[in-house]
Amino acid sequence: MWHPGAQERRTALVQLCDHDTILLIQVSSMKRFPRKVLEVIESANIVKTGANILNDGEKLFRDFGIQARGLVELGVFAAKADDTFNSVYNREIVSLAKMVAMYLGKTLLKGKVRTSNWEANLSDKMVEYAANDCHCALMVYARLQEIAFQAGKTLDVSTYSRQVDPRSLKLKVPSLPTLPQRLDAPTRPPVPAYCIPEPPRPQQLRAYKLWHVDKMPLEQMCMTLRTGTRVEPLKESTVISYVIGALQADPRLPFNVAKLKSLVLMEASSWQRHRQWIASRE
Repeated sequence: MWHPGAQERRTALVQLCDHDTILLIQVSSMKRFPRKVLEVIESANIVKTGANILNDGEKLFRDFGIQARGLVELGVFAAKADDTFNSVYNREIVSLAKMVAMYLGKTLLKGKVRTSNWEANLSDKMVEYAANDCHCALMVYARLQEIAFQAGKTLDVSTYSRQVDPRSLKLKVPSLPTLPQRLDAPTRPPVPAYCIPEPPRPQQLRAYKLWHVDKMPLEQMCMTLRTGTRVEPLKESTVISYVIGALQADPRLPFNVAKLKSLVLMEASSWQRHRQWIASRE
């Protein structure tokens, strides 16, 4: 169960639908974010709509490094499609429940199921809630399209769709505790403004070479980097950390940021661990 004030968790469920199908993808139970789902989310030609949809897109970037495109805020679209919308609401973001009431004449029930544990097995009520939430957004969008058509309006999706801009996001960096200053401490010589970094460890350099020079697939790297009598392959997160560690230890090592990002995104938890450093190199 989610509790107010709890630490933000990674996205557990992604909802997608069209007029024929509703997909509920529990990404928290998957080793990697589904490639086809990623392609849909990053496509500027496929509309993704909802209430506060850009916030959802930014969350996906923080969690998985996905740069969502084709995001259409329902309130923004309503203001362009329906002349009466601005007389009721003078803001861009309006809750989905209010949009459903205004354009579908129905009540969208939220209830306690909204704060359920979406990483667990989904109950029938959770499936119904998630599917209904996604479907309602599409139905409101379709209704607004009808209103625009009846009014003789031709709307260009490129003028009101948005995309996630990683440069505008402030990625949270854990802050170190502030130590109290001792006023009676003796004056110490200043710390030199330089330091000699430790060179990459042999295993880190080996991982870097396998990835950058040999272009070895991650799964094969996990097998190749085994040491001693170890039988099972290394964890993907461990191998990714080796590559990142080599690059951090020796800034002279060449690499392609886009390819590094693709490697990191192959293991779900690695993006959250290394995204701040990767973002600083873009």
